Amino acid sequence: MGGVSLWPRYLGPLLLFLTAAALFFGGLGAYPLFEPDEGRNAEVAREVVQEGHWLPPTINGEVRYQKPPLYYWIVASSLFLMGKSEFAARLPSALAGLLGVFFTFLLGKRLWGEEEGFTAGIILATSLIYVAYARLVIFDMVLTCFVLASLYFFWRGLEENSSASLILAAFLAALAFLTKGPVGIILVFMALVPFLIRRVLIRERIYLPWIPMVLVFVGVCLPPFVLLEIKSPGYTFRFFWNENILRFFTPRFHRGGPIWFYLPVILIGLFPWIFLLPKILMKIKGVWQEKREEALFLISWIGLPTLFFTLSQSKHYHYILPTFPAWALLLARLWERDPFSTAIFKVVGALVPLYLCVFFFVLPPWAATRSMAPMTEAFKPAGIPFYSYKVKKPSLSFYLEKEVKILREEGELKTMLRGEKSFYLLVKVSDEGEVTSLANGRAVKEIARHGRCALVFVGRPLDRESQHHPGVGRAPAYSIPLYPDGHIVTVGLLGQVVAVVSVGPGSASPTDMQVFANAALPLRVQKPVA
Repeated sequence: MGGVSLWPRYLGPLLLFLTAAALFFGGLGAYPLFEPDEGRNAEVAREVVQEGHWLPPTINGEVRYQKPPLYYWIVASSLFLMGKSEFAARLPSALAGLLGVFFTFLLGKRLWGEEEGFTAGIILATSLIYVAYARLVIFDMVLTCFVLASLYFFWRGLEENSSASLILAAFLAALAFLTKGPVGIILVFMALVPFLIRRVLIRERIYLPWIPMVLVFVGVCLPPFVLLEIKSPGYTFRFFWNENILRFFTPRFHRGGPIWFYLPVILIGLFPWIFLLPKILMKIKGVWQEKREEALFLISWIGLPTLFFTLSQSKHYHYILPTFPAWALLLARLWERDPFSTAIFKVVGALVPLYLCVFFFVLPPWAATRSMAPMTEAFKPAGIPFYSYKVKKPSLSFYLEKEVKILREEGELKTMLRGEKSFYLLVKVSDEGEVTSLANGRAVKEIARHGRCALVFVGRPLDRESQHHPGVGRAPAYSIPLYPDGHIVTVGLLGQVVAVVSVGPGSASPTDMQVFANAALPLRVQKPVA
């Protein structure tokens, strides 16, 4: 490929950085957390900061066995430095996405040349799946960054016979392992092993400082798991057996899919660059003959992980995200156009405003219909236990900044009813009647409703008649005749006297006055109704 010499060296990387930064950071905190993954991961990180649960990580006080702790620590650090917000929770993924684009540029520069490296970076930065996961509180973008960086330094170390680069590659592979478990190192091996085997078969010398590489990898990975096992006995077995072996070989996690599951993921994930895919079939043979090692490296990086996850009994779209840098590098080589021609500017010039419009104007209202944020903004209880009955909404704990205990069956609800005098409960709208029937005469008042979920209060009524006054917003209240002169005071279920809402004959009983005295909270007097 030809190009203007000064342009790719100085302005190309700048354009790449600005494009990626705009796509990954623009409107990053403009919409609430998605359920369940974003809510769950953000809540674990919040508990790391607020409760000090660094080892082991927890969610609602329960140990989180499913993933290693590194990603939670990274997100927790962001929350600690920037405060609790959607932007802070998503920042690690956005930064990892930006670093991934940078390493793709560097690797492309080594494999093919500087212009192809720029093209690969642009393709990756604007591919739909990469943009999406760079903006989510999820492990896979950070995992992709570590795998990509590890492969870059492996390639560099093998090319230059550099021990420092190879040891750094082992260190980054260890961070990939600590991010999502064995899959981190498996992805690195799948990309490298065929290439290394070829070198052995053609009797080329391979320089690998095995002992320091192994020591670095073990030295990084082992201590956290030893501490986790000490803090929570059985953690290691449950993590490796349940969350890795059983997840791969059994359908117990109900995430199966057809053999072609990842084909539409690749086609949609590479939008809008899917028009380059036909060139692979036409040009791959020529690339193989011209640069066999580079082509084998990228084909192995794409093909073996995709085959691995296809054979798994647990499938998800983001599992093959770490293969997309390889797709970008291969497509960049196969694109015969000058990367600095008007074609790439037209595509990027159209994509960036389109993506930003979605992030600022489309996602916020759409995400609000699928998040617990609107409900918690309408009502934030304090000092009263909070439960969830047959509903898993992890972001609820994140937004409320308190533990939400999950009741999974009717027996647990009955047990809790016997032990708690009053509490808030998140239920499916369809289950409100069941809760009312089990409440044993207690008041059940709906406070807020969002989608298929309702937030209700279950408690002992202060008198026979309850009412829901517009002046109190969505909080339920009870009318108690507290004043001998006839004022009727509305007492909220938080125990706070919130308003005088009407006047009429009545007198305060000793019991009522005791309730008022026990509340001992500010009185906000509303002008009595004549």
